[in-house]
Amino acid sequence: MMKQLRTLHKDSQGFTLVELMIVVAIIGILAAIAIPQFAAYRMRGFNAAAISDLRNCATTQEALFADTQGYGSPVAAVAVSAPAAAVAGPVVLAAGPLPAATAIVAGAYIYNALGAQGFAVSNGVVLGGTNSITAAPVIADSYVLVTKHTQGDNEYGRDSDSSAVFRAPHIQATALLGTDIPASLVATAATPVDLVGTVGAAVGPWTAM
Repeated sequence: MMKQLRTLHKDSQGFTLVELMIVVAIIGILAAIAIPQFAAYRMRGFNAAAISDLRNCATTQEALFADTQGYGSPVAAVAVSAPAAAVAGPVVLAAGPLPAATAIVAGAYIYNALGAQGFAVSNGVVLGGTNSITAAPVIADSYVLVTKHTQGDNEYGRDSDSSAVFRAPHIQATALLGTDIPASLVATAATPVDLVGTVGAAVGPWTAM
């Protein structure tokens, strides 16, 4: 009986200090690997949302051009009830989520003096744009669009003369600014506004992806 009690007592002893230290070291190594990987995964997701919204908005610009033979300006508001003159910009929308505006739903749309097209902005993404304006009718002959997720570390841009996506590094957890977008151009014979070669408030120049 006493032998069984001694065996039971021996078996009920806890981990040694060395064993605990080894476990803590293993957990620390795994955390050192996993935490940066998770942060990078989240960053890729934030940036992917900004790129997706950029492409969707560019598609909306092209749809408006197909309807009106001109590009437009982005705006976040109630749906346009009548065509309005495009503004030169730069215009920066509030952070999403914003649905595509319709006749009864507030959201985001691209508009010019001849028409409007709705588009959506994802949660946390800020979109801005500028364009070159022709006097009459007031439509845009070219455009620049820029997006950034507020938690992302890059801005993404696109202009009307290329389907390429451009990237500029930007401080993480900061919003898109109007100064990040190239200045608009207003002319009777419009001059294309372009991203190539421009540098805004972002930390670096725009480069093609």
